[in-house]
Amino acid sequence: MDRELIRKKILDYLKKNANRAYKQRTLFKHLKLKEPDYGLFKSVLGQLFQEGRIQKTGRHQFGLRPKQETITGTLSVTSRGFGFIETPRSEDIFIGARNLNLALDGDVVRAEILTGKSGENREGRIVEVIRRNRTEFVGIYSMDRFGCWVTPEDKAFHRRFLVPYDQTHNAQEGQLVVVEMVSWESPDQEPVGHVKEVLGTPGDPGLDAVSIIRTFNLPVKWTKAAIAEAKSFSEKSIRDELPHRTDLRHVNCFTIDPASAADFDDAVSIEKLSNGWRLGVFIADVSHYVTPGSPIDRGARERGTSVYLVDRAIHMLPEELAGDLCSLKPDTDRLSMACVMDLDARGEVKKYRIEPAIIQSRKRYTYTQVHQVLTGEIQDEYGEQLQLMNQLWRILHKQRKALGSVDIDLPEAKFKLDDRGFPVEIKASERLDSHRLVEEFMLLANQTVATHIENMLKVPPPFIFRVHDPPQDEDLNRFREILNRVGIQYKLGHTVRPMDFQKVVELVRESPYRHFIEKVALRSMTKAIYTTQNRGHFGLAFQNYTHFTSPIRRYPDLMVHRLLKRYATPDGLKNVPQITALEKVAKHCSTRERVAVEAEREHIKIKQLQYLSKRVGETHKGIISGVMHFGLFIELADTFVEGLVHIRTLDEDWYEYLEDQFALVGRRTRKRFQLGDPVTIRVAAVSVEERMADFELLEHAEQSNGKRDKPGTRKGSRGRKLGNTNKIRGK
Repeated sequence: MDRELIRKKILDYLKKNANRAYKQRTLFKHLKLKEPDYGLFKSVLGQLFQEGRIQKTGRHQFGLRPKQETITGTLSVTSRGFGFIETPRSEDIFIGARNLNLALDGDVVRAEILTGKSGENREGRIVEVIRRNRTEFVGIYSMDRFGCWVTPEDKAFHRRFLVPYDQTHNAQEGQLVVVEMVSWESPDQEPVGHVKEVLGTPGDPGLDAVSIIRTFNLPVKWTKAAIAEAKSFSEKSIRDELPHRTDLRHVNCFTIDPASAADFDDAVSIEKLSNGWRLGVFIADVSHYVTPGSPIDRGARERGTSVYLVDRAIHMLPEELAGDLCSLKPDTDRLSMACVMDLDARGEVKKYRIEPAIIQSRKRYTYTQVHQVLTGEIQDEYGEQLQLMNQLWRILHKQRKALGSVDIDLPEAKFKLDDRGFPVEIKASERLDSHRLVEEFMLLANQTVATHIENMLKVPPPFIFRVHDPPQDEDLNRFREILNRVGIQYKLGHTVRPMDFQKVVELVRESPYRHFIEKVALRSMTKAIYTTQNRGHFGLAFQNYTHFTSPIRRYPDLMVHRLLKRYATPDGLKNVPQITALEKVAKHCSTRERVAVEAEREHIKIKQLQYLSKRVGETHKGIISGVMHFGLFIELADTFVEGLVHIRTLDEDWYEYLEDQFALVGRRTRKRFQLGDPVTIRVAAVSVEERMADFELLEHAEQSNGKRDKPGTRKGSRGRKLGNTNKIRGK
């Protein structure tokens, strides 16, 4: 008898006898199954119990589980094995590792609520996988006496695949492969997979990027229809548009981008007025070319955002648009959406206009070139305008800080690669005044556009906003504890304002723990998202905010441009889009943004470990970035690589983990290793494949300045690591 028939018999019988429970052997007899089927019967019974379809009493009896509340949503699994379900009600349901059943990261699932509690503490158990997020995975192929296996690169997948001998695709030990999941019958068994493709051997040039692309399922190919559509556009379309747009080609505007930039999607201009400035922000008009429902639009919407890996970019738009017609090249007519703002001497917007325009950039600047002009190192034909911009951004920045806007300046790792793509140098990114100048102007344009929509009618029309909610109590409490333990004298009240975070950042500006505290502050805040509900932006301290300034690389910006054009027409406000449809797009884009951030972060980590793998034995300065019962996580100051000092290497004493103090303390010596302490380490071992670096501790500077705790005054416990964090992406 097959598994499905036995499953049906068990459920049908228990439904008929819903108020009774049976011992395993008794139930088997009632079903009148044959003895050879007993092993399969036990397996099916165990699976039904794992799924939550049946329950087991204290007397080892099985019965039908009473109907309980269920919820449907998307599952997110962490690298530590547990997960959360994101539901339409914006409520996260915690799913413990033992309750994941057969669900994987990204699956749409139905879960049974295990507790009657409401709010953030509700827990659930997966009872059904409604739709798989994916069935193909990238992993390392291996063989042993028990069979052939593929261990996924994705650390959110905590199982390995069993591969039949005739489905290995001639893969060799240690190769990186793509495996397709063909069956998975029980959480107690490994899933079965077939190797579909051999990607190569770890260390092959470019293979790490290919692995990231396949692991995160990043779309890289365009349909033939999209390519044909992109090639159909020409400079003639720009000339044909001239009668329908405001002609701003007389305005002296220019682009300011990194030296490596291949496309230029924003330009700026400035003019001194009698009582202030006229600031122009001109954004490439992608919406003119990418119309709703077109082949390019479908591909761009699927992607949601461009993804920037260390050695390549995966663009949201085809190159014909991103690198040509939608790139604001110097001395070339280009279509744009213009946001021209008149500001008074205090930097407040008094008048503005937002309209489709045609412009011509006068010059392409790099950030370094603008910085050199501002500091007087070089002279330039537009130096006077750049100096006006220098005055204005400082006024805007001062005004934003007065509101309490959080300005965290975390350095990022910048890589120099050899011709094989291997990192030979890692440096911290440099944030110049020219970066701040452009950032302030883009923030102001985004804010002005959102305010324009909010003031349009008594009831504003449907729109997509960039929202950043206030921190949650649990994260704030942890932040308070960390500030207290590292000696930061600032009291966070019950109601926290953006200004409180900014004051903490200013307090540690000259501290050796500066970047550590900034990371903890960022980790304490929520993630910014896209939504149709204008709830404001906590981190920026703005009531109204959206993303308008980069439709080349962000789909929400493209949607914002379309809505602005629509609402500017006579009938645009009479036939507004459905808010549910816009919310669906916003949620999708928030999800795609998270995927992009995770992919970029993972590739950076791979490159960092590749760099460190050639430096085993070297010594480096670092800081304790996490404390666990099994050791210390150290982030290196020069390369930002994080590695582990295992507790077994601290062999001069027996160390106790004090979770409430984020510290390991020696029982005999009372020596303390605490979160945020500066250290010197030696690189002991590096495994790029396992994403791990092992360090040995050489020197340690305690924060407590030699003070020791009295024996017996602390209690050990278990807890979680404080991991790496990133900036609020794109604010």
